[in-house]
Amino acid sequence: MRVLPRYTDEFRSDAVAAMLSGKRTPPQLARDLGVSVTSLRNWYYARPMAKKKPPKGAKPVATSAVAASPDDEVRQLKRDLAAASKRIEELEQDREILKKAAAFFAKESE
Repeated sequence: MRVLPRYTDEFRSDAVAAMLSGKRTPPQLARDLGVSVTSLRNWYYARPMAKKKPPKGAKPVATSAVAASPDDEVRQLKRDLAAASKRIEELEQDREILKKAAAFFAKESE
């Protein structure tokens, strides 16, 4: 029989707080914490404030982010990789320009 892991209340509340901060999607956060998205969602709905009505004008939790398909994640990772590659190329060009400038000024000061 499989034994399910036990998480402390503090861990759960910190995970929900991180999810509510909106810096990462629930699937990303769940993966980073090593928990399932379902557990994270259950912790969100089990918190004491979840039983109360949300304030007027409050946006609901994006459930579409929870149900993101693997294809969407792959596309996002490819976009991130392309952006990172472009940034690396720009930084390498900047470094080459600085090397040439340093060599020029070193010769000029002699």
